[in-house]
Amino acid sequence: MSEAGLETDAFTRTDAACGFECGKPALDAYFRRYAGQNQRRDVGRTWVLHAPPDRSDLPAVIGFYTLALGALARAALSDTEAKGLPRYPLPVAVLARLARDRRASGLRVGERLLVDAHRRVLEIAERAGCVGIVVDAKDADAESFYAHYGYATLPRESEWPRRMYLPMATIRSSAEGPRAR
Repeated sequence: MSEAGLETDAFTRTDAACGFECGKPALDAYFRRYAGQNQRRDVGRTWVLHAPPDRSDLPAVIGFYTLALGALARAALSDTEAKGLPRYPLPVAVLARLARDRRASGLRVGERLLVDAHRRVLEIAERAGCVGIVVDAKDADAESFYAHYGYATLPRESEWPRRMYLPMATIRSSAEGPRAR
């Protein structure tokens, strides 16, 4: 993604040492210690959003997300979403992690990352098939963020993390990605 001097690229080893801090210890630790391991082991792919070159006040990486593949039981969907889908486990993309550096507040980094993730999932769906994206919202703030972009909390999800779902039809219908805030 290239927009207003911001570039999204594949995670590299040097990214892990850039000083990224989102303020959530589990996400910070994942980025520093596990994103590279998971990439080398083909567990997931991490994409980073680099800061513009003229912003020395920001770390080199101002946000990241990780995509993986998974399956979702048809029974996990609402009756409306499940209608017409086969009864066996359904292929989905998993938005495994998404975070922005705390110093990049106000730059709409989360939205930019989500738009980029949706674009990549569309490419995956064209090549392999995929009925939608799932994400596990870790808390109420995360649930609110994803809900703003059309993700629905799956039925029977009351504990944290709460699994949320966005169907491919919704992603395809939005040529520009998620709705702007």
